[in-house]
Amino acid sequence: MASSKLDRMLAPWVFVVTGIVFNILSAVITHYFIGLNNEQITSINRDIQNRQVLIDSLWQSRTEVERKKEFFILYLANKPESSMLLDNYYQDYLQETLQNHNLTGFDTRLGKKMEGDLALLLDVSNAAQTSIIESINQTYFEVLEKTDLKNPLEKSNARLFSVAIFLQLIGLILVLARDLRRH
Repeated sequence: MASSKLDRMLAPWVFVVTGIVFNILSAVITHYFIGLNNEQITSINRDIQNRQVLIDSLWQSRTEVERKKEFFILYLANKPESSMLLDNYYQDYLQETLQNHNLTGFDTRLGKKMEGDLALLLDVSNAAQTSIIESINQTYFEVLEKTDLKNPLEKSNARLFSVAIFLQLIGLILVLARDLRRH
């Protein structure tokens, strides 16, 4: 009686069914759980890439502020007598820089005559560059946070993939073991 019960438990169809179940579990892990993680990783990578583009843009903006500062230093050092157009451009630059970088504290100084005020130019440009650098730093820290969110997902995928491969191999071994049981 005991041997017939054991024979039924070790019947070839039990090996095949168990192997198929293991292969199905492997497929579910691979296509569902790893797929969900991959979607999150893709979203995080997209956010990281967008922030990298923003950082590049901010660096370009910082360089632009530096170049314009240098231009206006040269302009103020060698200011021609009739330079109304450049004076307007200089004033527009100061106003635009203050607005674009949300700089405050320059209202009283802007109320005075701005032409030829090298100290004002340097202060506004330095404040703009400081603001840009702070934005770059903040964005970089956001990239680091996103990377920290992505790393556990990638490790989880590696573990799930290993489990899926293991289940698939065991399933294959069980399906092939059915032939061994017959002999």
